[in-house]
Amino acid sequence: MKALLVVDHFGSGGAQRQIVALACGLRRRGHSVEMFAYFPRHNFFRPRLDEQQIVVHEYDKGSGFSLGVVRKLAALMSDGQFDIVVSYLTSPNVYAELAKLIAPHAKLIVSERTSHLDDKSLLSAHLRRWMHFFADHVVTNSQAQCDWLRRKWWLKNKISCIYNGLDPGPFATDPNVPASGEGLRLLALGRVGPEKNALNLISGLELFRREMGYVPEVSWIGVRDVSDAGREYCQRVDELLETLPEVRRRWHWMDLTADIPRVLREHHALIHPSFYEGLPNVVCEALAAGMPVLVSNVCDHPRLIADGERGFLFNPAEPSSISAAIRSLVQLSRDDWQTFSHNARRYAEDNLDVEKMVTAYETLFVKVLAHPADMNSATRKGYP
Repeated sequence: MKALLVVDHFGSGGAQRQIVALACGLRRRGHSVEMFAYFPRHNFFRPRLDEQQIVVHEYDKGSGFSLGVVRKLAALMSDGQFDIVVSYLTSPNVYAELAKLIAPHAKLIVSERTSHLDDKSLLSAHLRRWMHFFADHVVTNSQAQCDWLRRKWWLKNKISCIYNGLDPGPFATDPNVPASGEGLRLLALGRVGPEKNALNLISGLELFRREMGYVPEVSWIGVRDVSDAGREYCQRVDELLETLPEVRRRWHWMDLTADIPRVLREHHALIHPSFYEGLPNVVCEALAAGMPVLVSNVCDHPRLIADGERGFLFNPAEPSSISAAIRSLVQLSRDDWQTFSHNARRYAEDNLDVEKMVTAYETLFVKVLAHPADMNSATRKGYP
């Protein structure tokens, strides 16, 4: 089978990591895989593609919407050299769906990689979802988003959920149990922006300090949001830290790294306070490392964590809830911590292995190729 995978760039994002993992996984199984990206300057994951000798088609689109991207994609899709086309993320999905208007015989799967809670504009969100009419299938990486699309849209017969995949091998499985609560090292990983919720985490740490008399060490890895709203938010984070010297002393900003297994080994637990997600890679990686996870009670997080089995859930809007989750963690006995660790690793092996993800896509490819386009059946059922 020959597949074309479409994404915006190969920078250090979760969707980019996953589509590169899919490309490499398909290639390992003997499929012919090529990729298309339109911001070639971002190349954090590009070496992995080069190692697998995966051909990359590039188009440097610049800023704003680009008809050139549509034309380039349509040319690749229309000559019949690819059995299937897969795109990840909102903008690449739109470009691929527009290209399918020019190349209607191409089989196209588009993937939504976040929650509808991320929709900034109702009109834009509706237009994007109507564009899915032109795709043969829609994939989400969270069951919560899949269920929402089935309830709210006409996608019931052409939508499925495929979880993110990772290789559990590089992740250590021996529980890293802190000697004491004061020695606890928490890891947070994500862009520093409003949706990732650093402000409430900081406030939760201060509440924890007032009750317990100390602050756990926190390392935050991630780039700062450079949008206007993001810069304003980062300034508020910095200002809040300056008003809380005990928290500031235990808070560390860290640079991006490709060696996530090493970083996880250096910490005891993950804390992930985001307001919404698709399926966060770092939570999956922490589970693979046998690490307890403190995470917001949103989207698919309850499925991943199972409150009290692999970690603890909290309300991301309430610092007191974040503080309570940290307190539950530090009060675990050594035996309970080891049980959480075992449960986490077992869940990752059973549900998050990259080979399971690749198999799910292979199965979907066969289904899509074997059936007429769903857009045709939708038309027969009376959809516009």
